[in-house]
Amino acid sequence: MRILLILVSLIVNNLSFAQLREGFDPNEAKSLIAICNSYTFLDLYGSDTSIIPKDYHKVFTSEVIGMDNKFQVYENGLTGVICFRGSTANTSSWIENFYSAMIPAEGSMAINDNFRPYVFAKDTAAAVHSGYALATVLLSYSIIEQINNLNAKGIYNIIITGHSQGGALAQMVRAYLENLPEGTISSKNVFKTYAFASPMCGNKTFAIEYNYRYKETNMSYTIINPTDLVPQMPMPFKEEALTIDQDFIVDWIFGRETFDANDLLGLAIKKMEPALKNYIYSSNQIIEKFISFAYVSIDLPDYVNDIKYYQTGAIRKLEPFPYPKIEVDTTGMGEQELEALVIGEDGKYYKKEPSFFQHKPYNYYVAILKEYFSREYRALDRLYLPENL
Repeated sequence: MRILLILVSLIVNNLSFAQLREGFDPNEAKSLIAICNSYTFLDLYGSDTSIIPKDYHKVFTSEVIGMDNKFQVYENGLTGVICFRGSTANTSSWIENFYSAMIPAEGSMAINDNFRPYVFAKDTAAAVHSGYALATVLLSYSIIEQINNLNAKGIYNIIITGHSQGGALAQMVRAYLENLPEGTISSKNVFKTYAFASPMCGNKTFAIEYNYRYKETNMSYTIINPTDLVPQMPMPFKEEALTIDQDFIVDWIFGRETFDANDLLGLAIKKMEPALKNYIYSSNQIIEKFISFAYVSIDLPDYVNDIKYYQTGAIRKLEPFPYPKIEVDTTGMGEQELEALVIGEDGKYYKKEPSFFQHKPYNYYVAILKEYFSREYRALDRLYLPENL
């Protein structure tokens, strides 16, 4: 009996300190994008019970913090999940997105006259998105408190996730937590990140360090739909922007060269970079003053001379989300209303795909099922939320 008790104790202890598995796990991705849909379902239907996986239990929902940010905490056995809400219709939420001038990845900011040091990366050339950095620092006290609460229950495996703005915050918070002074949180904590449809949050140097520390260890993933515009924001950058000269034009005319919209976007950014920098810096100075006036008094470090963003995390691409054919009765419609519709091959009028349809969190959930869980995909009661159509 004594030997049996010792074996049981060893098994329990090993389970308590078992670490998260490295690598992309479709089951984790499925559960996490379902959890990301909690905010949508609560807003639309008043309940998220139909979308939350059965093994996950919500133990905390934060108050609204900063610029309309919010997060939830879930438990699943010895694994905890921190899930950040994406952008809302609130003005402050979009101000956070537009506050995109970069600040050094290590420094300090004053919030209501309180000195708040921060570190997102150790390389002095690394720079990050001002709005997401500010949101992370504002959220940090509450996040650390919840991590300590999980630790008190023996939970040290923590997955950080979010969709859209929430995905960017998931990556920023991951970097923030990993760079906290020793002793701030337990060294036993093991973090893993799944960011869905997230905009970019730092420059090339930040991305290189982030990817070396978290992507190359197979512990940070970014799941995107290539036709979703948000993951290409705030300012995409390609190492080699398209060069259009006389030779290129001749080759293009004779079919020896091609280019697409992304090539043209890269060229436009390259040509307009000085003007874009001036616009971003001047507009963000106004945004910073507005935030201090309307929400919370802030004083952030000076902006760095860089507006080129890079994606972070191991990229996993999903197929574009098909928009259903929804026939529209055009009886009595005027010419302007008809122009807002699509004419099918059959000559009938159909509803045009709404803006940001490719970005909706429920569509990401359905796409994950379609990609990795075909049986569950076929068994879905609804492939779309009516409100997204």
